[in-house]
This record gives sequence, structure tokens and C-alpha cells, in this order.
Amino acid sequence: MLIAIRSFFLLIVFLSELAALIAYGYWGFRLDYPVGIKVLVGVGLPLLVAIGWGLFLAPKASYKVSAAIRFVLKVFVFGFAAAALYAVGLPSLSFVLGGCVVVAHLMVYVLGDK
Repeated sequence: MLIAIRSFFLLIVFLSELAALIAYGYWGFRLDYPVGIKVLVGVGLPLLVAIGWGLFLAPKASYKVSAAIRFVLKVFVFGFAAAALYAVGLPSLSFVLGGCVVVAHLMVYVLGDK
């Protein structure tokens, strides 16, 4: 039973990571700039975040960082994703993303998978 609960919250963590990438892309495409800039930011920013995640934050990251740095980087990634949703006029979705991230990460931590 405990494994199923932990798996559920790990799924929520993964889905929140995908939601953050989508939020960055959506924000980029909603900028009040020419189409070329929108495409560059809307595609480039999520790509840069995904690469950074793979390098530093993924379970099998190329570069291991301390737990404190991982925490700070995750706060930035998810915090800016929530802020991006808020900036494009989706405050409810912003708070839902933030709440899901906090609860899921807290539960994964409590259940023993850091």
C-alpha cells in the first residue's frame, strides 16, 4: 500500500514537471512581441529548462548537486512556472500548480524518496 501511495505522488511530481514546461511555453507564446520572438521563447525556454533539469535535477543527473542546491533550483523552476501562469492571467491554475508541487514533493519526502 505504501508503495502505491509513493508511486502516486511520484506521478504527481512528474506531471508537475511537465506542467512547468508547458507553463513556460505557454507564457512564451503569449508574450507581446513579434511572432519570431514568441516562437523562440515559447520553444527555447522550455527546452533550456528541460536540459537544465536533466543536467542537475533529474534522478540520474549528469552533475550531482547538494540537496540544498536541488531545493533552491526546484523552487526557482516551479516558482517561475507558477509566476508565468499568473502573468498570463491564469492565477487559479498558478495556485493549483504551486499547491500540487508543494504537496507532492512533501509527501514524496515524507514517504522516503528524496
